[in-house]
Amino acid sequence: MSSMPDRIETQVTREAWVKPIGIALHVHVVGTVAVGSMAAVRKSKELVAIQELMRGLGVAEDKIRVDSLTFAAGERWFSGSSVEIDLEIRDLPPQSVPEALAGLSALKGVSLRSMRREYGALTAERDELLRAAVAESMRQAKLIADAAGLTLRSVHSLSQQWSEPGEPDEPHYGGARSMRAKLAASVEDMKGYQLVENHEGKLALTVRMELRVGEFEQASR
Repeated sequence: MSSMPDRIETQVTREAWVKPIGIALHVHVVGTVAVGSMAAVRKSKELVAIQELMRGLGVAEDKIRVDSLTFAAGERWFSGSSVEIDLEIRDLPPQSVPEALAGLSALKGVSLRSMRREYGALTAERDELLRAAVAESMRQAKLIADAAGLTLRSVHSLSQQWSEPGEPDEPHYGGARSMRAKLAASVEDMKGYQLVENHEGKLALTVRMELRVGEFEQASR
């Protein structure tokens, strides 16, 4: 005598394209400082030029952060020291990316290391995907139960697996990774820049659900 099934399992994936709320740029700067202090570093002509460029694009000065400083071998905090600076520029409006990249490529001693898209919490988008995935899971389970002559009783288990926008395995970002590699070239080697204008990324949710079911109904004679 065959055993009766007591659970139905479904797996549903829902996806949505989402827009970034800002762009983060990682910039490498090679320049000189006149006095050995952080204030002097921030007043270097290269950083001042970057600050002025970003200010015109709506990026406040406090969104430009110095990640690291490296002085040339044998030099310390002396007047005229050669210095390499890694900067992070946050909250650049997506529509201003072309102008920002063009401006950076025109600055001597400045190169773009990488570009990252920032999407925020995406709370509304996540809630909508979860509602849609659970509703579809229940619809499929009810369809299977009706076809098999079973009655749905309760949810036994539910798991969620999220795929975030911009993850390495997301196909949409293959072009973006190629773009970043080209943009990371030194300013002297750059003849222009390549830009992926569509900054949207894919947010995906997979819901796995197990539902308890009742016995098969008595077959009619």
